[in-house]
Amino acid sequence: MQNMIKNYVAKLTKEQVYSFALMHNIILSESELNFTYSFIKENYEKLFYDFDNFNIDNYQKYYSPTNFKQIKILFKEYYEKFKPLLHK
Repeated sequence: MQNMIKNYVAKLTKEQVYSFALMHNIILSESELNFTYSFIKENYEKLFYDFDNFNIDNYQKYYSPTNFKQIKILFKEYYEKFKPLLHK
């Protein structure tokens, strides 16, 4: 599982991040997209393996209020969906 995630993130593009957000009615500005893409690339392992210490509210300043509200909802939805895989 770890190698599969590592390979996926290694091949992840900004366009894929933007498309995913758009599918969830989140229109990221260029700076929001750049931050999100960089954050995923640099922090996916910590987020995946140390989720209990992650506080999404620490990143509110990087998004518009509307986008952050939607991202927080989406984050919670995906956390619930993938909770059994976290912490492994």
